[in-house]
Amino acid sequence: MTIDVVEVKRRLLALLNDSNLVNEYVRQYGPSIDIKNIKAIKEAKKRNSVHLEGEGIGEDPIYQIKVKCPVCNQENINCYELRAKSQQILQNKFLVPVYIGTSGFKTLDYTLLSVTVCPRCLFASSDKKDFYRHDNTSRSEIKTQLTSNVILTLQEKIGERKALLKTVTDYESHFKRPRTYESAIDSYRMCCSRAKVEAWYEQPNALYKLGAYTLRIAKIMKDASSDNTETFREALGYFEEAFKTSNCPTEEIEMQVIYLITVLYLKLGDFKKANSYIGVFNNLHNARNAEMRENPKLNTVIIDKWADKAKYLWEDRDRSDLFIEE
Repeated sequence: MTIDVVEVKRRLLALLNDSNLVNEYVRQYGPSIDIKNIKAIKEAKKRNSVHLEGEGIGEDPIYQIKVKCPVCNQENINCYELRAKSQQILQNKFLVPVYIGTSGFKTLDYTLLSVTVCPRCLFASSDKKDFYRHDNTSRSEIKTQLTSNVILTLQEKIGERKALLKTVTDYESHFKRPRTYESAIDSYRMCCSRAKVEAWYEQPNALYKLGAYTLRIAKIMKDASSDNTETFREALGYFEEAFKTSNCPTEEIEMQVIYLITVLYLKLGDFKKANSYIGVFNNLHNARNAEMRENPKLNTVIIDKWADKAKYLWEDRDRSDLFIEE
């Protein structure tokens, strides 16, 4: 880095008052100061912040708790929790939550805030059970649900996680509220880094988590008007691996995986592959019927529920607007 670039960054920091915004400015416009570009990047941040703070009037549906990192023992990490019954939670075709404010609460896309990120080592999870946290009732610390071998490997990979963020240096500011689209996507990339370690140790649901996190990235990219085709392909790879390796501890998760593979192939225009997974549902239904002759306690309810959802989309596969809202 030359002295000129250092000086430009110093002056930009005085003008923008945000080191991450300075890095984004230099990435977009290079190491030169232009008032029009400064105004543009400020406006972009403002638009992003307005969107992320929620729509309409009403009470804030978010409250904060403090958690402790299981990897580096950083304390007092902000964890953004959603108040009970503050949002009507629907799902899009890719099972990504869609939030609508209820009971006097404003609408807020909690997907953007649901990941808690340690500002020291970048360990991240959308499940607070992965962190140490305080139990107010027993006044004791609740331990993380992560296994010791996963934690040890995550300690070894701190440098890899930091490398993924490239120009970001102020991690705490980057992931604080309100989060930009970029920081929300980064939070899920940190989640994926953790889940890949879990997948290495063949932890249940690890591959499903990787696919689900990636679909949330695809949704955020769509909201940010970015091309998310390759992100859908990435998610598809995780779900197919989950199906092939039986990394689904429950029948409900397994059926969701087959459904999501079907939907992703439809989204990507590969109708032949989508139809082959419709066939998987049919085979599972027939196999279960045969098993029910020996064990009448069994049923096909879960299989049929997800098969029907997939078949409804298959029947509409030629509609040009099938995924217009996704």
